[in-house]
Amino acid sequence: MSSVRNRMQNIILSGCLLFAAGSAMAEDIAAAVKARLADVAVVRGDFEQQKTLAGFRKPAVSRGDFVIARDRGVLWVTKSPFSGSLRLTRNEIVARTGDQQTMRLTASEQPGMQSVSRLLFGLLSGDLAPLADSFEIAGELRGAQGWQLALTPKTPALQKMFKRIDLEGDRYVRRVKLAEASGDSTDIRLSNVGSQPATLTPDEVKRFE
Repeated sequence: MSSVRNRMQNIILSGCLLFAAGSAMAEDIAAAVKARLADVAVVRGDFEQQKTLAGFRKPAVSRGDFVIARDRGVLWVTKSPFSGSLRLTRNEIVARTGDQQTMRLTASEQPGMQSVSRLLFGLLSGDLAPLADSFEIAGELRGAQGWQLALTPKTPALQKMFKRIDLEGDRYVRRVKLAEASGDSTDIRLSNVGSQPATLTPDEVKRFE
């Protein structure tokens, strides 16, 4: 019995050590990426998004521009093949086509939304540590400035939405790949990314209201 007990204790101890090592690795890569990301309040740029539906080969491609404001949220403005906008804050997602609101989801209606918001705001601020509660984080540094991350959701709410999220970047996020639980996938490439002007314009402030 003592040998069996000792073996079980060794297995439990080994599991604890592996978990601790995995947590340390996640913290290490998060800290390393934080050191490489630009610490700015506002980020702007252009995007190209390819959405591939399960069972279809040809992706739907859309293009536009975006604004991420640390204290406000995200404005995602599609310009082609149609005009539309998406406003994401910590508490809600609002979609518009022209002047017409077509969707509004609050955090209470969509529990996974807050985790997605935390993901975006965490990347903007360079504070990835809180994401460890919702995602398994793995990755690597590339060259002098680059990095790559793979986030696997841990919570049931996020697992209903995503299988995995892959991110690439340097001082800014440059690419986001979403493998969705439905089998669909989204590949977003960001370009012309910068932080000037350093604060929101009056028009951008109005669009966040």
